[in-house]
Amino acid sequence: MFTDFLLTAEERSRQGYNIYLYCLDNGVREIDALLPRASPRFRLFGCAYAALRRSLPRKADVTYGGLGLLADLILGTDEFLAF
Repeated sequence: MFTDFLLTAEERSRQGYNIYLYCLDNGVREIDALLPRASPRFRLFGCAYAALRRSLPRKADVTYGGLGLLADLILGTDEFLAF
Protein backbone atom coordinates (compact mmCIF):
# COMPACT_ATOMS: atom_id res chain seq x y z
CA MET A 1 0.00 0.00 0.00
CA PHE A 2 2.84 2.41 0.81
CA THR A 3 4.46 1.61 -2.53
CA ASP A 4 1.18 2.54 -4.24
CA PHE A 5 1.21 5.85 -2.39
CA LEU A 6 4.78 6.60 -3.50
CA LEU A 7 3.95 5.84 -7.12
CA THR A 8 0.86 8.07 -6.94
CA ALA A 9 2.80 10.87 -5.26
CA GLU A 10 5.61 10.74 -7.83
CA GLU A 11 3.13 10.78 -10.72
CA ARG A 12 1.23 13.72 -9.24
CA SER A 13 4.50 15.56 -8.65
CA ARG A 14 5.45 15.07 -12.32
CA GLN A 15 2.04 16.50 -13.24
CA GLY A 16 2.87 19.67 -11.31
CA TYR A 17 1.08 18.99 -8.04
CA ASN A 18 2.67 19.85 -4.72
CA ILE A 19 2.87 16.85 -2.38
CA TYR A 20 2.76 17.33 1.38
CA LEU A 21 3.52 14.13 3.28
CA TYR A 22 2.81 14.14 7.03
CA CYS A 23 4.27 11.09 8.79
CA LEU A 24 2.67 10.19 12.10
CA ASP A 25 2.83 7.31 14.55
CA ASN A 26 5.23 4.67 13.19
CA GLY A 27 5.37 6.52 9.89
CA VAL A 28 8.00 8.81 11.40
CA ARG A 29 10.39 5.83 11.19
CA GLU A 30 10.18 6.09 7.38
CA ILE A 31 11.38 9.69 7.19
CA ASP A 32 14.99 8.66 6.46
CA ALA A 33 13.81 6.53 3.54
CA LEU A 34 11.69 9.40 2.21
CA LEU A 35 14.32 12.14 2.47
CA PRO A 36 15.83 11.42 -0.99
CA ARG A 37 12.41 12.26 -2.49
CA ALA A 38 12.17 15.61 -0.69
CA SER A 39 12.03 18.60 -3.02
CA PRO A 40 10.15 21.88 -3.34
CA ARG A 41 7.24 19.84 -4.80
CA PHE A 42 7.52 16.94 -2.31
CA ARG A 43 7.55 18.33 1.24
CA LEU A 44 8.04 16.13 4.28
CA PHE A 45 6.36 16.74 7.63
CA GLY A 46 6.66 14.66 10.77
CA CYS A 47 4.68 14.32 13.96
CA ALA A 48 6.90 15.90 16.61
CA TYR A 49 5.35 13.85 19.41
CA ALA A 50 5.76 10.54 17.54
CA ALA A 51 9.41 11.31 16.80
CA LEU A 52 10.03 12.26 20.43
CA ARG A 53 8.34 9.10 21.79
CA ARG A 54 10.46 6.94 19.49
CA SER A 55 13.67 8.84 20.35
CA LEU A 56 14.22 9.71 16.69
CA PRO A 57 16.43 12.67 15.83
CA ARG A 58 14.88 15.54 13.93
CA LYS A 59 16.00 16.02 10.35
CA ALA A 60 16.74 19.53 9.04
CA ASP A 61 14.81 18.97 5.80
CA VAL A 62 11.62 17.93 7.63
CA THR A 63 9.08 20.22 9.29
CA TYR A 64 7.88 18.81 12.61
CA GLY A 65 4.61 19.76 14.25
CA GLY A 66 1.45 18.45 15.81
CA LEU A 67 -2.18 18.04 14.95
CA GLY A 68 -2.60 21.75 14.30
CA LEU A 69 -0.06 21.50 11.48
CA LEU A 70 -1.80 18.41 10.11
CA ALA A 71 -5.17 20.20 10.23
CA ASP A 72 -3.73 23.16 8.31
CA LEU A 73 -2.31 20.82 5.67
CA ILE A 74 -5.67 19.08 5.28
CA LEU A 75 -7.58 22.36 5.05
CA GLY A 76 -5.18 23.73 2.44
CA THR A 77 -5.25 20.76 0.09
CA ASP A 78 -7.29 20.00 -3.01
CA GLU A 79 -7.07 16.23 -2.47
CA PHE A 80 -6.26 14.28 0.67
CA LEU A 81 -5.01 10.69 0.66
CA ALA A 82 -4.28 8.66 3.80
CA PHE A 83 -2.08 5.55 3.92
